[in-house]
Amino acid sequence: MTAACRIVFCTYPSAYSDLVLNELLAAQAIELVGVVSSTRILNKTDSKFRASIRQIQFSGLRYAAYLFAVTDLYRLLRWVFRKPSFTQQLIAKNIPCLATDDINSVESVAFLKDLQPDFFLSAHFNQLLKSEVLAIPKLACLNIHPSLLPVFKGVDPAFYALLRQARETGATVHLQDEQFDHGAILEQSKLSIRPQDSLFSLNLKLFKLGAISAVKQIREVTADTQGSAQTMAGRYDSWPNPADTKQFHQQRRYFRWREYLAFIRYTHTR
Repeated sequence: MTAACRIVFCTYPSAYSDLVLNELLAAQAIELVGVVSSTRILNKTDSKFRASIRQIQFSGLRYAAYLFAVTDLYRLLRWVFRKPSFTQQLIAKNIPCLATDDINSVESVAFLKDLQPDFFLSAHFNQLLKSEVLAIPKLACLNIHPSLLPVFKGVDPAFYALLRQARETGATVHLQDEQFDHGAILEQSKLSIRPQDSLFSLNLKLFKLGAISAVKQIREVTADTQGSAQTMAGRYDSWPNPADTKQFHQQRRYFRWREYLAFIRYTHTR
């Protein structure tokens, strides 16, 4: 019997992280041996309060409220509805978790090496892996990116896909290197954008697609896998500015309360 692949999941806890976590815990021949939970919001040196104020200045109140809804408010409402939190799910399965604002720190590197992983999988993760960390897994460092790379590189690809009225987007699983959204592509799954899609509903579908593809790739990737190089540079979009978010609000919704609460109340966790 083939030994299960040992996976470390790197993420910023959110509704989207829970989707990916659920797929990893449900997958056959995969053992989740550890999690890196990012505590960074913008810069490593910012407090949570300062980072929140800066986010409002960068992107406007509506977009900052959306980010709050899929992270802190999401975690609070899971507690209200007596659903296990991200951390509680890990504790129940004895999966170690490191909360850190720097995955490249000495402490983080020691934690990761002790886990002896075959793969790192990043999804909804806001930190760049440097060479020492990239070299730790026996097989590969993978990332789920919610667009069809090299199109819509950046921090919130679904936002820009909706803003620019794209008819199609998708999820990409790619190898990681020392640049954001840059490594060789292993698999892409296309998705048509519907007129009724909100930013929340579109991201849910994209991270679900990406998680399914990532599980497949974890089972197939070997030390010799190279993937397909991104032959185009692609435009990198940073945080939306207030003009972008004002235009977005005129075209789309960030989320609908009914779909948001339904996801929290009825999504099955492992």
